Formats: sequence, C-alpha cells, structure tokens
Amino acid sequence: MSCETSLNQLSVETRAKLRSAQLLTSLQQVVSELLQNSLDARASQVDIGVNCEEWSCWVRDNGAGISKAGLTMIGKGSEEGRYNTSKAYTPASLDSVSTFGFRGEALSSMAELCCLEISSRTSRSRESWSVILKGGKSLYSGPSIRWRRETAGTVVCVRDAFFSLPIRRQSHPSTAKTIDAIKQELETYALMFPDVSFTLQDDSKSRENTSSKGHVLRVPKTRSILAAFRHMYGRALTEHVEEIDTTSGDLKVAGFMSLVGARSKAHQYLYINKHPISFCDLHRLIDSKFCNSTFVKHAYDEGGETSLRSSVRRSPRKGEKKPIYVLNLVIPTQLIDNCLEPAKSAVQIEHKNVVTTFLSSVIDSFLIRHGFASGKRGAEEGYGSPPKKRKVSIVPNSATQNNVPQPPASRKAEAKEARAVFIQPGNISEEIPQTIWEDPATGEMFIVNARTGNSYAQNSRHKIDGTNAANMNRTSRIPRLLKKGQDPRQGVCSGPAHDKIPDWLQEALNANDAYAITEPKIPSLPLFTNQASDDQVYALIHSNNPSCCAHALGAPYLQSGPSSSDHARTRFHKGDLLKAQVINQVDRKFIACLVDLDHSLHRENGKPPEKCAAGGSTLILIDQHAADERVRVERFLTEICSGFLRHCEGTGGVEVSELSPAVPILLSRHEASRLATIEEVQLAFDRWGVRFEGLAKLTSLESECAGDEASGGYVQVLVRTIPAIVGDKLLMNDELRDLVKGYLGTLESEEASPPKVSQQKDVDNVKDDESQWLKALRWCPRELLDLINSKACRGAVMFNDPLSLEQCERLVRHLAATAFPFQCAHGRPSLVPLTHVSINSGRRTAPALDWARLN
Repeated sequence: MSCETSLNQLSVETRAKLRSAQLLTSLQQVVSELLQNSLDARASQVDIGVNCEEWSCWVRDNGAGISKAGLTMIGKGSEEGRYNTSKAYTPASLDSVSTFGFRGEALSSMAELCCLEISSRTSRSRESWSVILKGGKSLYSGPSIRWRRETAGTVVCVRDAFFSLPIRRQSHPSTAKTIDAIKQELETYALMFPDVSFTLQDDSKSRENTSSKGHVLRVPKTRSILAAFRHMYGRALTEHVEEIDTTSGDLKVAGFMSLVGARSKAHQYLYINKHPISFCDLHRLIDSKFCNSTFVKHAYDEGGETSLRSSVRRSPRKGEKKPIYVLNLVIPTQLIDNCLEPAKSAVQIEHKNVVTTFLSSVIDSFLIRHGFASGKRGAEEGYGSPPKKRKVSIVPNSATQNNVPQPPASRKAEAKEARAVFIQPGNISEEIPQTIWEDPATGEMFIVNARTGNSYAQNSRHKIDGTNAANMNRTSRIPRLLKKGQDPRQGVCSGPAHDKIPDWLQEALNANDAYAITEPKIPSLPLFTNQASDDQVYALIHSNNPSCCAHALGAPYLQSGPSSSDHARTRFHKGDLLKAQVINQVDRKFIACLVDLDHSLHRENGKPPEKCAAGGSTLILIDQHAADERVRVERFLTEICSGFLRHCEGTGGVEVSELSPAVPILLSRHEASRLATIEEVQLAFDRWGVRFEGLAKLTSLESECAGDEASGGYVQVLVRTIPAIVGDKLLMNDELRDLVKGYLGTLESEEASPPKVSQQKDVDNVKDDESQWLKALRWCPRELLDLINSKACRGAVMFNDPLSLEQCERLVRHLAATAFPFQCAHGRPSLVPLTHVSINSGRRTAPALDWARLN
C-alpha cells in the first residue's frame, strides 16, 4: 500500500510571519534595527523613545529620509513590501557589505509583527509623507499628520509590538532589563560614532512627570571615541589610557586601551568596520594576551594607583582586574562575511591568521611597552595560550606605521610569521620611572621598572616581566648546589668544583635561622614486600624496642605493591567516616584513623568492587585544619544559603546586621546607575542581605553629572545592611566595596542572571534535607564565598594545635556529617589513605596492633 504526499507552498502570510519572527526577537532588536537604519542614512542626531508597558518605541533622526515613492513601496504589504532597500547590493558585491542594513527586511518585518508608522521627508521634498501598516496590510498612506517633519529626516514609530506572538511577550525580559539592554545597545554604537548625538528616554516615566525623570541617556557629539566613553562612564575607568591607531597594509586598528583594571568585562568593545561583533576568537585572543601578562596584578585601580603587594592576605582570585578597551578593526569588506545571521554580529574572515597576527602584535606591543609582558615570551606564545589575567596600558601612536606580513603563501610560512611579528613602540605618553641596577656578580646592567618591579637587561632588545636569561642562569644554580638530603648549614655538598657553594652564601645560610632544620622528621611506615615471618612481625610489634616497629611492619599487616596502590584508589563515602576508628593525633597535624569500607556503598552491578579487600581496614590520615575548615565553612554556608532560599520562598531571609550610620562606598556612575534603576539587581543583593538606602536620589544625581566629561564618574552609595555571618570581615578595608562591585559585574554578565522566585518555590519540599542549602550555591557571589572561606580558615584548628582523643573523635564525626568531607573550603584534600591493614594473616588471625608504639 503506497501513500503519496504532495508539496504545498506556504501562504504569503505564513512566510512573512516566519521570516519576521526570526529577524525581530525582542523590543531591543526592533530599536537596534531602526538605529542602524538611521546611521546608514548618515544622521548626525538620533533620538529614541521606549514604552515597554505599551510595547511601543520610536526612533527619530535627521538623515537623508525616505522618498514618497519609497514609502509607497514599503506600504504594498507582506510580500511586495519586502526586500526594498536603498542599500541594495548586486550578487557579485554581496560579499562586500559596508552598511548595517542590506536585506530590506527590517521595516517589512516590523509591519508584520507590529503597528508600524513611518513619517519621512527628504531634502528635496516640500512636505513629509507617512505610511501606517499592521499585520502586513497598509492602513494609511499620505501626508504626515502625527510625526510631521520640518526638515529632512525620518521618524519610525512602532506600537503594539508582537501582538500576534503572545508567547514571545510572556518570555520578554522585564521593563527595567529591556530599558537597560537598549541603553547598552545605544552606548555600543555611540562609541563608534562620536560625531553623532544620541538620546534615549523612557516614555512611561515621561508621561508620569514632565521633568527629566524619563531621561535615560544623553550622548552629545564628541571629538573622539575616548571622549564619548568618558562622557558615558566618567573618567574613573580611563584616567590612564593609550589611544591606539596602527596600520599595516590594508589592516588598521583604532581605539584605546586603559591602564585601569575593571571588575568585569562589561567595558570590552570590539568592532569590525564599526560593526559590533559577538564574542568570538578575536576576543579570546585579546583575553589570552592580557591573561599571559601581569595586568591582573599591576593594573591601576580606579583611584589611579597600583599596589604591588597587598597589605592583607587575599584570595588568589580576589581583585582580579580585567582590561578595558574599545577597538575598531578595519578590514577590507571583500575579506569578511557578515551574512551569517540576522543580527549581523557574527563575522567570518578570510586570511584569519593574518588578522589575528596583526591584532596580536598590537596587543603584544602595547603590553611590552608598559612592562607587563616579555618580548621573548610574547614572540613564542602566539595565539591560543591558556587564559589567565593580565595587564593593559596606553600610548598615543597614531602616526606610527608598522609593517605586518601580507597573506602568506603557505601554512608553514603563515605560522612562522604569526609568531614573530612585533610592532615597535612609538612615543610613550607618560614617562615610567626606572632605576638602573648593576649585578655585583656579573657586572651586567639592568633597568628596573619602579612601578611594577619588572626588569630587563639594559642591552636587551625586549623588556621582560621580572626575569631574563641572565637572572635565571644565575639563580637556577642555587637549587643544584643544595643537594637532596643535604643540610645547607652543614657545609658544601659534594659535586663538581663549579657547583660548590660560595663562601658568602654559606655564611648567609649559617647566620639565618630560617634555614635551620627545627623539627624532627615525622616517623614513617615504609611499605615494602615481606621481609619477616608472621612470628617475627608479632614479636617485633609487641616487643619493647619501638625502633624496630617501623621496620618490622611489613607485608602481612601493611600491604604494599600493587594491592596497596589499588586500594589507595578505592572510593570513600562519607558514611565510611561515621564508622572510622580514631587512633590518635599524629605530629599535632593529622588524625590517624582506621576505616572499614562499607561495601554496600560501593557496589557495582550488585557486587562489591574487587579492589576492596575483605577482612581489613584502611589506614588514613585526616588533615585536622582542612577537616575543621570544612566543618566551619559548611556551617556558615548553611546559614546564609538557607536564608537565601527562605527569601526566595517569601518565608524569611538572611540574618543581617544593621549599619548605623549607613556605610558609604564609591561606585562608578555606570555601576550606580544599574543598581538604582534595575529592580532585579537590587533584589539580587537583597537576597544575600545587602540593602541600600537613598537609591532613588541616584538617578537625578547621575543625570546632573552625566554631561561633564571631566567628572570622575564616581557616585557615593550608602549600604544599610550586610549579612551578619561575615559582617566583621565586610567592614574591614575595602571588602564591602569589592563585594558590591564584583557582584554587580557578575550580574551584568549573561551567564549569571539572578534566579526567579518561581524557580525556587517548587524546588524541593523536603524540609529535612540537610543538603538543601547547596541549591543556592550557584547564585552565591564569588566575593561573599571568598569571605566565608576566609573566615572558616582563620578560625579553624591549625597545625601544631594539640587535640585530645575525644576532640579528634568529635571532629571526625562532624566531618562525616558535611556534604563534602573530602576537601577543605579551598578545594584541597582533607584526608589521604595510606595503606590497607589486613586482619587475616596466613592460617591464623594476627592480634590487634599496638598503635601506641608507633608514637
């Protein structure tokens, strides 16, 4: 039995809706398409209004305008009105697109999904003409009535957006998030077009109050990209910058990089031919270069200073500074393809290796000039190094023309050139203080950067960050001189004559007590094969000669070889710790225990693993500091995370400490604006017990100082409450400011949006679940988690703290009750298995071991 199917063409309405719904995904995308059209029309002023509650927006510009005939073509409906554009490209030149718009789909898509009104006038027209469309059908065409224009330009008004897609409306971001997203979109284009003035207003607030409450953003015409950045964000992040203008053949990069480090990547802008591009390999290349320099340590802070050494101990990840840059990469249009997706933010590049080599050389040169990277190391690394955190700098170099290799003839030559290109430094905008130092041993002269401490040989072509070949050759000999097992205070070790310790070094070692061996070696149990019979071992263990015990504890009791190593890989369960037999404290650092593995917890396919030897125990050592640290950190996290979950459920919250008076902290204008205007951001802080006061005043204050480019861009914010669990640590140094700034940066990233209350109410209704607090860890601010880890570490049992047997047993019980008993708060292991202790030995059972004799 055969079944024939026929192919039917989709209706015009269906085709139009499918295309439009893919092109326009949100109100932000609608505004973005209209903004790009205004820039293509060479407008010098663009005004935008948004009303998220009514699903409407409008964009007004003073560009070239649309003629009456053009408006008539757009008003023909779903099918005929599509693909009409003033920027049409021929098939041969479609791979050489130089404008934002080129498809002719944006306006027709808006007409399909919204009520669209266009009012425009050209410089040759005596009056403005208007067209109104909805659902792909023309409702009006004639002289403008509502948006009449007196000069050339266009007004596009969108109302009742996505009226035919109710599900899309429901999934749309909140009003505050939508306004903020449109603001960030506008700022992105304002940086690349400093000769255009922009305004953004919230119409819903403007109607409530005729004052400037509806104002969101005003960016006047400025003289440069840097001036536009400073106007929008103040000088806080760009007090020390370098303007970049470098050319090589057909490639060019222009913009600036800042010496000031930021808390997040929110101020990293990369463009290709003034088109903002989504995150791609070029961003990763820049990240890699900065991460492999010393930017994270030596970048300026917002106060304009850099600290080489912190006065307090900090987490390795704490305070990591990320680069701030705005770079426009100019590439011939025939070498790029941005027709991959409707937003035009994804770009494919021909001869990509040449582009990455050029951009890499610009970044390398920048870092080398300021002593943040080694010239030699930069030449050898190339693209694709593992990311770390590093440093940025600045130097005006607009007149410098540098040569970069053209597209290579072969892959081999291409790779070679990519690793060897460096741009020589131009005129440095500010003198970096330097010191000349002479090596007394070799007489070689070194130049030391007084700010970063990095040094390089005076006759070296490249600066390096702290070491060079001479330094490494000279210092690397010291470990070879100190042979293994040799006490440096006892004299010169044996070896070749040229490896003898110099007299001055020997005297220094003898005079410094820090090199003395102050502690006796910890007794150990050597794990070797059988060397004694059962009777010999029994006699030695129970003899009165303790010195023989360690040597005699051989194979029958402390198994070695493959079986021991296999057992060291045996999986432990925290239930095993509940049954552990605590022996005693060892060396006032560890707790020795015997653990009988519960095979029911380790079954595979219904059978216990073969490596778990029956009839025996495993001897383990527990790090007393790591164990107590784990117990403490989980107690603190349980308290604060449970409060977070209660807040999400509406049944309570985190226990807080009231600050009277409120504690002021300084934020950048951009950070303060997000905190004051976005309700979700305030709610995210509130969930963790951080609350502010006077945020309503920040909006008006921000608008007053926004027009002053010379302002520092700082705003004072008052913190009223903080979580009580770390209240004492938050009030030390700048910990509170670091927490607020760091969490703001996290919330601004796409992957760290705060949770919705609805997601938490239906999580799990099991109230007696001891690990329920773990559900909140994914949203815990990194800075807050670091403070909790630090508090747990500082108050935990330390090495050399004596513990009684009862205290050891209690600590092991508490450790077994934790969620992650096998690692400390910082991820290090809290216990290590030593060996398997066999109970059965040959044909008879050996008596219990006298572990006390191992003391």
